[in-house]
Amino acid sequence: MPLDEIPEKNKRYDDEGILLVDNGFIPNDYDKPFAVSSRPILNGILEKGYKIANNTEYFPYFGGKKAFGRVLIQKENKA
Repeated sequence: MPLDEIPEKNKRYDDEGILLVDNGFIPNDYDKPFAVSSRPILNGILEKGYKIANNTEYFPYFGGKKAFGRVLIQKENKA
């Protein structure tokens, strides 16, 4: 789904400018790393042209407060 079609309540940016998406929404037109919960990983997103961008758990901060851990993924480069 294009990033601009994802409902605003399901996307936000943390203090570092990393995009976080919720409820299984995955932007198909966003090339930078973005954070998801483990659910899309378990549902097979890595088999659909995405890869894990960082092998460690990512903890986003909002207003300096630590949020739940996420996984950073991004679209694979089809060069």
